[in-house]
Amino acid sequence: MKIAVFGAGLAGLSAAEELARHGHEVVVLEREPSVGGLASTVKRDGFKYDLGPHRFHTTSDEILNFVRSLPDVKFSELNRVSRIRLLDRYFDYPLALSNVLTTMPIHMGLGMMLSFLGEKIRGVFAPREQKSFEGWVLSRFGRGLYELYLAPYNRKLWGIEPSTLSADWASQRITVPSLAGLIRETVFPSKETVRSLVSTFHYPDGGIGNISLALASRITEMGGSILVSTEPTGIQRTDTGWGINLKNGHLECEKIVNTIPVNDYTKLLGSILPGEVHEAASSLKFRALVFLTVLLNGEIEPSDHWIYTSEDRYLFNRLSIPRNFDKDAPSQVVFEYSCQVGDRIWNMTTDELFESSVPGAEHLGLFTADMVKGVDVKRISHAYPIYDLGYAEKTAVVLDALENLSGSVTCGRQGLFRYNNMDHSIEMGKYAALEIMGKASVKNHFNWDGSTWADG
Repeated sequence: MKIAVFGAGLAGLSAAEELARHGHEVVVLEREPSVGGLASTVKRDGFKYDLGPHRFHTTSDEILNFVRSLPDVKFSELNRVSRIRLLDRYFDYPLALSNVLTTMPIHMGLGMMLSFLGEKIRGVFAPREQKSFEGWVLSRFGRGLYELYLAPYNRKLWGIEPSTLSADWASQRITVPSLAGLIRETVFPSKETVRSLVSTFHYPDGGIGNISLALASRITEMGGSILVSTEPTGIQRTDTGWGINLKNGHLECEKIVNTIPVNDYTKLLGSILPGEVHEAASSLKFRALVFLTVLLNGEIEPSDHWIYTSEDRYLFNRLSIPRNFDKDAPSQVVFEYSCQVGDRIWNMTTDELFESSVPGAEHLGLFTADMVKGVDVKRISHAYPIYDLGYAEKTAVVLDALENLSGSVTCGRQGLFRYNNMDHSIEMGKYAALEIMGKASVKNHFNWDGSTWADG
């Protein structure tokens, strides 16, 4: 078969590799000028940095061995170091109760514990609703920890109030599901490791983008094509499958594997799908990211892989230090700014972004302005699916319609509107390819519960 794959991120490349290995003619269409999507390593003008901190870990030996088998991918195993900067102090992340109580001012630690006990008493008489992030977190952690860190950080990350954010985000991404659980985990650590608590991870020498580059290399070696800077503008049914209009041409194929944002894919399908599907798809929103990378003279003191910054004094919500992943990386700091396409942060110039980062960097003891050799900016329009209230029902309408669309499979973070991890994307891509060949099903392969996607 001739199969078009939309998107050259990990899911799309993994699907294309599986299809090419089975002898099919594969054409990968990628809007950007390079492959990898969010799992890319930018290399230009002395810079070499990932788009945020990436750590590869998986519970699947099959996926780990597959990635290890890729050409030129050599893993180092690293011990995770990540912290929260709050109240001019550093707190370990994932949270550990002993660290929280010894680091936090005594009166605040006591207030946090009292608010938790008060919430437990309140829950006996008037349980909170469990649909929103706010209700889910308050009922399990109390107002102290919620207002100190969980609400401010998620408000900054998502750009919406926690009361309008789905509880699914909390249940899938908060490592320990309650303050009581945090106490238990501190006193009696669980024998079964939660994904977020994985203390070691794999990292490919040279940058996370080497995984995508290796997949692309294998695809072309097997006869597949990867067309970068190529964007579909419309899709039609044909007698033999699909006709795909491109900004710079036209492509005919028998089947499609989609990994681009599901609302964009739905729009490309036009009248093939009914109006209610388009209405649901148009209401699905993605959070954008702007990365500001600062190249430095001199070393950076912290050994962290990444640091979370929830307080308003920092415009950025997270930073990472590439050299702590890869000793051969230049001395750099990568700042992440969450935003929406077209808003103030998205439209800030490089100089404005840099000027916004310097006070925070100096306050954190990372660098001073006179240490800076250069700055680089990268914008990603579709980084994280926003789990607002009602997203699950709207996503179901769209995905159910696409499930019934013969000759097409959608997968990956953007294609399924699901916040998943790198190993999930690779596995989804492989199973999407098998589904196209009639050998398996993405939907039937995964458990689709919160623990499947847990990470932090």
